[in-house]
Amino acid sequence: MSGAPLVDAGPELIEREQESAVLDGLVDRLRDGGGAVVVRGEAGIGKSALLQRVRRRAEAQGVRALITVGVESEAEFAFAGLHQLLRPVIGALAQLPESQRQTLEAALGLGVDLKPDSFRVAVAAFQLICEVADSVPVVLVVDDAHWLDRSTLSVIAFIGRRLEVEHVALVAAIRSGQSAPLDDARLPTLDLERLSASAAAHLLDRKAPELHPVLRARVLAESSGNPLALVELARSMGRSGEQLSPPPTNLTARLGRAFASRLGDLAPDTRPALLAAALDSRASLDEIARSSRASIESLQPAVDADLVEIADDGVRFRHPLIRSAVRQAASAQQVREMYRALAEVVTNPERQLWHRAMAAQGPDESIASALEQHARLAAARGAVTVAGAAHERAAALTADSRSKGARLVAAAEIAYELGLVESARRLVDEATSFDLSARDKARLDWFGQITSGSVWFESGAARTFVTIAEQLRDGGDADMALRSLVPIAHRCWWTRTKTRTREYLVEAALAMGLTDDDPRVLAVVGLAHPEETGPTILKRVSRMRVHEMTDPIAAMYVGIAAEKAGDFATGAGFLASAIDGLREQVRLVPLTQALVHYAWAAIHAGEWPAAAAAAHEAASLARDTRQPQYGLTAELVGVLATALRGTEADIESSLAEPERALLAMKGGPLLATAHLARGAAAIGDGRHDDAYHHLWPVFDETDSAFHRFMRWPALLDLVEAAAGSGQAGRLTDLIVELEAVSMHSGPPILRLNLACARPLLVAEDQAEPLFIAALAQDLAGYPFLRARTLFSLGRWLRRRRRSAESRSPLRESVSLFDALGAAAWSRRARQELRATGEKVGRRAPDLRDRLTAQELQIAQLAADGLSNRQIAERLFLSTRTIGGHLYRIFPKLEITARAQLRDAFADRVGD
Repeated sequence: MSGAPLVDAGPELIEREQESAVLDGLVDRLRDGGGAVVVRGEAGIGKSALLQRVRRRAEAQGVRALITVGVESEAEFAFAGLHQLLRPVIGALAQLPESQRQTLEAALGLGVDLKPDSFRVAVAAFQLICEVADSVPVVLVVDDAHWLDRSTLSVIAFIGRRLEVEHVALVAAIRSGQSAPLDDARLPTLDLERLSASAAAHLLDRKAPELHPVLRARVLAESSGNPLALVELARSMGRSGEQLSPPPTNLTARLGRAFASRLGDLAPDTRPALLAAALDSRASLDEIARSSRASIESLQPAVDADLVEIADDGVRFRHPLIRSAVRQAASAQQVREMYRALAEVVTNPERQLWHRAMAAQGPDESIASALEQHARLAAARGAVTVAGAAHERAAALTADSRSKGARLVAAAEIAYELGLVESARRLVDEATSFDLSARDKARLDWFGQITSGSVWFESGAARTFVTIAEQLRDGGDADMALRSLVPIAHRCWWTRTKTRTREYLVEAALAMGLTDDDPRVLAVVGLAHPEETGPTILKRVSRMRVHEMTDPIAAMYVGIAAEKAGDFATGAGFLASAIDGLREQVRLVPLTQALVHYAWAAIHAGEWPAAAAAAHEAASLARDTRQPQYGLTAELVGVLATALRGTEADIESSLAEPERALLAMKGGPLLATAHLARGAAAIGDGRHDDAYHHLWPVFDETDSAFHRFMRWPALLDLVEAAAGSGQAGRLTDLIVELEAVSMHSGPPILRLNLACARPLLVAEDQAEPLFIAALAQDLAGYPFLRARTLFSLGRWLRRRRRSAESRSPLRESVSLFDALGAAAWSRRARQELRATGEKVGRRAPDLRDRLTAQELQIAQLAADGLSNRQIAERLFLSTRTIGGHLYRIFPKLEITARAQLRDAFADRVGD
């Protein structure tokens, strides 16, 4: 079926001028750049007709069309849709790097024995298409995307988000309310509406001019402006007696009935042949004839009736509803017998196994075992969705209670990994009624807790998760036991949790049978109770060396633990190393998480451009990996980085969407970052009243945005805002509390914030020794804290009429602010320096401020000496995309050669 032409949808394009213009423009601009459009609408609304137009226009302009069509019966076949899409260009695999070529060959079942992650497959497929498009522009035409196997859908969504500068366009058609991966991709969408009354009448009169007026009125009423319904209902009502039966209330059902009515006129030997084609869209004409015991010529009446066409040695239904009507017209026994017949004639092992599985009427352990083995092989190829379907069908054919339960648990686990929450819940509910091993029971309980959505607020959740972890440990799976505690540990960090609960979780993690310096243990206890475990974590981490960490997951856990213990500089180092390793392994799920944690740590370590780039990338990858909370957090951290730099006057537009989404999720504590961003922008501008108003909710235990641990790095902001707005007296109790935390736990970021804040909280004549003490702290890893303290000291000295002495700290603060890219702070420091009588020019514009977060990331990598291909491989983009970005970057930086990039980035803090 690979490369098969789209079936002509029949009804002509009426009242689709606007949609046609959008799609025409996408094709016409392909030699300048690409893009993606999702065409969405109900069955019969004209999606396929628009895609047919795209294909014809592309081919007329010399653009290569790669086509795939989703078929409901193929959803269980691993990467079936991707194989169909790429088969015409498989020869170009030789142009890919060896690792990507082998990954794609393994996914497509071309004989390579690898275990590719599904995201490795997406990256390789994207690179293959871009390589092909370097020779001739390409349009990817994806019809009935809602029926593609989910593995293929994820690849298509991944590709669709990366086409802006490629000579590649993606046009995909999906039925309304379906195909979540494409919805999650946030691709531009054309929603097709029903025809107006006048347009519907015009189409009907052209297609059925002889229709009786009474029947004409009924067709117009029942079709409700659906183009295919107009044509098919007119056809069916024009035949005997059909107009007398009451119509179904659902339009899809009306269309199905219209198609079914035409099946009854077919010859007896035609209907079995159609059923074989309906049950296996990849069946060849020979397989159809042998399984149905009919000749190929028996299909001609269906061709003459415009129900199917013969193409590429197979049968193509004019519309998916015809395929459905054929299946529904057959009895359950007829369907099983046809599956059995197909299993006897097809030679492809995967298709044969599924036909055997669908033909089975009762338990069959041989088939169930084969499906279980198939699930393992599918998972090894990265086709996780197929593995889940195989596990579920295997369970349905299993008689033994324990085996049946185990297979359902395996299916539930995959559904959870794919983000199919409702499916996971259904499988969990079904599995509970069977005999389960202690380990499977614990896994099932864990899935049940996670999919319930109540982990963030349910009373007693910690005890439940610890019990599950203990059962997993006792069942011999200490790794899964510890990982099962991570969600509840995250809850502890984000929410107001009782001290005893935090202690209980720490005790449980330490009792999982792993050493107390195991990175997983450190991460769990650091998330659960950083105030109590922080000193131990800092001691353990101080003995570790980044370059000795060979496992990027371990490096990520150590980085998270250090960051949660308040050592952002060390945490950023481990997380940066983890990111490099996870990129190399193309492990996009943990990479997304590592990028978010790194962005948060890097902001406080003074690496704002890197933090902004990491946050931007994480927000994009979160959509690829279906991790919405990480994505929203990344967006907010990215806005915080922008606010600190002070390069955008209005950050509200950037905060609006993530805030709206988090409010809908009741994610109050997650909103703390938005408050910090607003506060940072205000304090940078010297708007102290506004800054205090924005920041106080994070410190106020009665507010939903209160965050116990985000107070640590935000304390100096709050103190400066309060001191500048005459509200320092309101902070007395807070400072006492945090001083106690600092004494007990010693988180570096809190200790340093307190040291830098103390001079602002005392009488003017008592501040000097506190400024000296603050600047005597080791602030090498926290240049922003040092710059601000120097600035405050300079201001204090000038107010004390010690202008000459104030110049030195003010000059150093200006230098640090400029190196950090803190534009607003730099302006204020210069104003103070001028007020001392010193002549100082305006801050030389940092040309890097002109770059977007992604452009900064690409420019930095190019400055570090990476080639376009190397950068593309790191960022999961194409070499053309990198080249396009650099083409725009050079004039923004006022340079003309790649060699000049190193000088443009030579003055970063920390270099």
